[in-house]
Amino acid sequence: MIEIQDNLLKDLEAVRQIPIVPNMLETVCQLTGMGFSAIARVTEDRWLACSVRDQVHFGLKEGEELEIATTLCNEIRDHRQPIVIDNVAEDPIYKEHHTPKTYGLQSYISVPIILKDGTFFGTLCAIDAKPAKVNNPKVVNTFKMFADLLAFHLQSRSVLERSYVVNLELQRKNSMLRDANFDLDSFVFTASHDLKSPVANIEGLISILSDAVEKDEMDREEIKQITAMMKASLKRFSTTIRDLTTIVELDKTGADEQAAALDLYDIMESVKQDLQSLIVESDAKIEVIATDSRLTGFSLKNFKSILSNLVSNAIKYRSPDRTPKVIVKLEKSDGKSYLSVQDNGLGIPAKKQHNVFTMFKRLHDHVEGSGIGLYIVKRMVDRVQGEIKVESELDKGTTFTIVF
Repeated sequence: MIEIQDNLLKDLEAVRQIPIVPNMLETVCQLTGMGFSAIARVTEDRWLACSVRDQVHFGLKEGEELEIATTLCNEIRDHRQPIVIDNVAEDPIYKEHHTPKTYGLQSYISVPIILKDGTFFGTLCAIDAKPAKVNNPKVVNTFKMFADLLAFHLQSRSVLERSYVVNLELQRKNSMLRDANFDLDSFVFTASHDLKSPVANIEGLISILSDAVEKDEMDREEIKQITAMMKASLKRFSTTIRDLTTIVELDKTGADEQAAALDLYDIMESVKQDLQSLIVESDAKIEVIATDSRLTGFSLKNFKSILSNLVSNAIKYRSPDRTPKVIVKLEKSDGKSYLSVQDNGLGIPAKKQHNVFTMFKRLHDHVEGSGIGLYIVKRMVDRVQGEIKVESELDKGTTFTIVF
């Protein structure tokens, strides 16, 4: 039997799903008086029995293969014409042919199954160890009609499969569009709020400063305080602009990012260099675990951004009671990769965990930030149709796991 991962399994399953096939093969045997009939998938190097009716114990079962070079179907694939033999012993072309000798055949008929787009699928054939009257219009035309019916069903199934895939993709894009619209609403609301607030603060401080200048009541310490508050408002203004720009750039360039062959250890070294001052300041310990560190699915830029956000958060939200420790682990199972970033930090309250990936949501107020890092991480994971999950226990730590 062919293996599950064999590329021809899909074609075998397609033939199995055609309800008329068993009756068709039975009719072929009754019409010709031959004891064996089959539908074969034929490629340049493979001959696979997709469906079989065997009344003479020929010994070939559904899902089994013949050596392509030993079959006449190999020749039919090249010239795409039927081969019909009543009596091999009397046939001037095939009496010395190796195929009848190999399989002990005396009668043979096979017609090509050609899909509407011109693709050669295989053959509908019948054989027997004794001569049979098959080289006549009734038999040949019936075989051709059956081959056309098979081609129609196979082509229709292919169209349905493509339609199903297209529909799924459409649903996925519609879901992304709904999410984008929701995010746009949040974006506009946050922009209007977070930009107005520092501007209003700066306006108020300038007014206070102007009044002091007009009254000639300038106090050096007061001016320092006002200047410091203006700088803080400007910094908040600048941070909001930067974060909003980051989100816009993510949506603008995300579709153009190409997946690359990456190595977890290499990228983590780059991330640690970028976060060096934070690591030194906190005395954080970072451990990377991966039996196989190779991975694909993300672009280099996006994957590095994901790791940088998760690792920097793990250090920023550290507990004051212990040295921060971060474990970055890559595991693989059943064709999927599982990337986890685990820390021993403050943890996230259970009632707030559902908001961790929401735009501009901050779970701890004592750490500087805008609350878009995890939102961006999730958007990058969503783009590759992956999944990100969070597990956390207050005052014990948090683990983010990405499945892709």
